[in-house]
Amino acid sequence: MAGVEELAVHLTALSDVALASLLAARPDLIAPPSPSLTSLAARAGARPSVERALTDLDAPALDVARAVLVTGSQDPAALAAALGADEEAVAVRLEQLTRLCLLTAAGPVGGLVEALRPGPGAVSATGTSASSAPAPGAAASRASPAAAPAPGAAALSALSRGPDPAELDVQDAAAVADQCARAAEELVRLTSALLAEWGRESAPILRSGGVGARALARTAQALDLEPATAATLIELTASAGLLGLDAEGEAWVPARPAADWTRAELPERWARLAAAWTGSARTPWLVGTRSDDGSLRPVLGDDVEAPWARRLRRRILTLLEGLPEGAAATPTWVRAALTHARPRRPVPAGAVTAVLAEAELLGATGGGSLTRPGRVLARSLPSAPDEPPARAQDDAALLEALEAALARDLPTPVETLLVQSDLTAVVPGRPAPVLAELLERAAAVESRGGALTVRFTAESVRGALDAGLSADELVEALERFTPGPLPSALTVLIDDVARRHGAVRVRGISSLLRVPDPAVAAGLIANARLRDLELAEAAPGVLVSTAPPGRVLRELREAGLAPVLEDANGRLLLAPGAADGARRDAPPESHRPGAGGPVRRRRPTAGDLAAHVGRMRAGEKERAGAPAATDPVHVLALLRQARAARARLRLRLAAGDGSVQERTVRVLAVESGRARLADLDRQTELTAALHRIVSVEPDLAAPPDR
Repeated sequence: MAGVEELAVHLTALSDVALASLLAARPDLIAPPSPSLTSLAARAGARPSVERALTDLDAPALDVARAVLVTGSQDPAALAAALGADEEAVAVRLEQLTRLCLLTAAGPVGGLVEALRPGPGAVSATGTSASSAPAPGAAASRASPAAAPAPGAAALSALSRGPDPAELDVQDAAAVADQCARAAEELVRLTSALLAEWGRESAPILRSGGVGARALARTAQALDLEPATAATLIELTASAGLLGLDAEGEAWVPARPAADWTRAELPERWARLAAAWTGSARTPWLVGTRSDDGSLRPVLGDDVEAPWARRLRRRILTLLEGLPEGAAATPTWVRAALTHARPRRPVPAGAVTAVLAEAELLGATGGGSLTRPGRVLARSLPSAPDEPPARAQDDAALLEALEAALARDLPTPVETLLVQSDLTAVVPGRPAPVLAELLERAAAVESRGGALTVRFTAESVRGALDAGLSADELVEALERFTPGPLPSALTVLIDDVARRHGAVRVRGISSLLRVPDPAVAAGLIANARLRDLELAEAAPGVLVSTAPPGRVLRELREAGLAPVLEDANGRLLLAPGAADGARRDAPPESHRPGAGGPVRRRRPTAGDLAAHVGRMRAGEKERAGAPAATDPVHVLALLRQARAARARLRLRLAAGDGSVQERTVRVLAVESGRARLADLDRQTELTAALHRIVSVEPDLAAPPDR
């Protein structure tokens, strides 16, 4: 096994470029910076850092590492024979392990032995038990290809290639493009419907944060979705910056960017949602499950934030991008491939299926095959899998590429509406944006696919009238897309609904003013300075306003009046608290749930790494020239060197009373956290805790003991 000293020698022999590459591949070794190469060796060979490095290794690399520990050999031919694998593939993995400083010429580092130590029942390549196998780091000549009988080789995990893409079904490119187009259209339609629904009735925030189950159920019913799909849609809309908090911070409502998004073309609207998805750390599939403290996770709640979700989406996109075009990946195959690629980084149960369902909903995949826009997303990912993007939905180049990719898959829009006498209508293709918007308001969709089938009902016609169209305007709008006049059954339906429309009117108000004096009430309504309050008389002595109470109070006082505030029961409130004068209908800024979206972590540049390597080399020279070792890492290294060479040391030891004693010692053993020493002056033996050793240096006045 390679100890700290052997690994330090290995690191010292590396070039500056190789050291910089090591730090880039194992970023946990950078922060905090190591003062010397010996200190770096102590960290790089320790189990915590080795475990982090192992999470990024695939199954074949781990198999080779285990085979090295079992056989004690680093010879590619011997390991290939033991594993029943290709010698060239084994050599590639050995080079990778060496480049990561998990293996050295002196053997595997201590942390690797601890992390992958074979169990007592393991069988070596020679057919013997692991306890009797050669020690790790033994000469490669002890193991040879001929020394690996079949029973021993079978006991080792095979160096397999992982899931075979040839097993997957392959879809026609046109079918994948069609599924992408339909999914993108439906996603944009549902997002628009969500914004409209929450614009009419906001989603209140729970005291514990997030949106409650009642608001989620109401939204799912309004959009005709399952609650789980509605939760995914809500989280995606928020990630795209289309939702925000109202003036009081008590409810979610459409944000200011939502207005521009709604007016944009389909590819532009879809691109913003798709770009936001790749950088999202949200896990909507966990909505409704219980957190560690037993509480239910609400949609848009903090408990639905998980950094690993962002990495998982990227790993899946990268995996799909590497498959042949049209290959339809299944959740089982994807999970197997991810496990093979990172065996020591397990994927939470259900997460793969959920992310693949999100990709289908988005249109990034169609029937399991990566779509054209999906490939644009996959190729836009940062090179470092853990690096979050800086608001991918604001990346103009990415958005433009996504829009162009989706536009290529969208079929030519159709401006023809074939209305039947049974109040159904068919659009023979993808409806043009204006026609699609009209039908969204005035008709109920019965089926989507190569053609769109809708049905006109009293409820759907009422929706068009609620949107501001009159009966005549609705008929005229529909006839612009029909080859002939509308069937009489439809015009009769529209006229009948229009006659009953508006029989009851509801006015939204924010403030109610009680003014017993009719003259004062009339004066308030006629006052030009109060025109923005939109005061109206609801009954004798009762005025209403759409402005919030705080604003009404302020403007009435500025007009020279002395209003007071009362509660719903008419009780006087002399200390109403701060009330802002902002209009409730003013759209807020975007707000993202959880951690507020991804935060970019600065990655060290090549210059940073080079400078760091230079400082460690300088620190190593300074340490070598120092008369005594004082930090724990160097003290431990010097103790182990002296133990191997049976050299004498001069040691300064802190006693229990705080005094410092000097001893001349020989190291008998170095154990976990302590050293057993022979005091040569007192002819006694002592055990010293490493943290009590103030300094240690070689005793140059005396030769080593032999």
